[in-house]
Amino acid sequence: MKPDVECGICLMHWVHSRVAPHTEKNALPDMTRRLLDALLHGVVPEVNLGSLCNTAVWSVFEPSSPAAIHYEELKRDSNKNARTLLSLAKTYVESAKTDREKLERACGLAAASNVAPLNSPTGAYTFQEIRQIIEGGEDQPVVMGDIYAAVKDAQKILYVADNAGEIGFDSLVIDILKRMGPSVTLVVKGRTYFEDATCEDAQFFNLETIVDRLVTTEGFFAPQEVSEELRRVFTESDLLLVKGTGSYEAFAGDTEGKPAIFMLKVKCDPIARETGIPKGRVVVRLDPGPNGRTGDGR
Repeated sequence: MKPDVECGICLMHWVHSRVAPHTEKNALPDMTRRLLDALLHGVVPEVNLGSLCNTAVWSVFEPSSPAAIHYEELKRDSNKNARTLLSLAKTYVESAKTDREKLERACGLAAASNVAPLNSPTGAYTFQEIRQIIEGGEDQPVVMGDIYAAVKDAQKILYVADNAGEIGFDSLVIDILKRMGPSVTLVVKGRTYFEDATCEDAQFFNLETIVDRLVTTEGFFAPQEVSEELRRVFTESDLLLVKGTGSYEAFAGDTEGKPAIFMLKVKCDPIARETGIPKGRVVVRLDPGPNGRTGDGR
């Protein structure tokens, strides 16, 4: 996704609000200048927004910093909160009458768990949105396109995770994917990146025993700017499942023709315009690619 006119301001706020509370007062001016400098040089029309996010984050954030320690604690609590709801969520998914509906329910819950705010979180995530969906609340996830057919057609799936805690609900989707037959490679962060999931968070939910391969990226997975190993994994995949706002910004319009299923809560006006879904709603959206299926295929 290319930057909208407001993306630089939003990204400045997203990074600064997460780092500033854990930065000593006398270091704040320099931290702010470094972040501004990264964005002033980086916000150009052709930049990939996921790549720009990485540039902004690494200009001010260190994996061993007080901010990183804070987010590791928040992640542990979010994982525990997610685990308390997983049994209920799994029962909801498995009670669906058809395999199609099971996949749609699982993807909807995974998308609804994408609750990280654009400003700094005030505490661990509790995922009450999941309970509301299971109980039949009004704002059910919007499913756009035939995601079931896309998975049925796939042989190698690349699943890009987002935050800790919510990765527990990704396990519901991945379990169904594996039952449908394709191999699944799961991508998490290789080191602390605010509240994003790392290998330790995936292992908390035993995901390393479910997926065929677990790989790491140092920031948002921008297809043109990853390691040779990750580039090979991307090239070999024939379907992408992509979680969260940052990964939507990294992949939307930049999948190199591969079909992609995006799962996220719409948190800003540019993505609302891109998806056609109002801000605040949860969406599971198939981008079928140039040769993929369209419509709902029912």
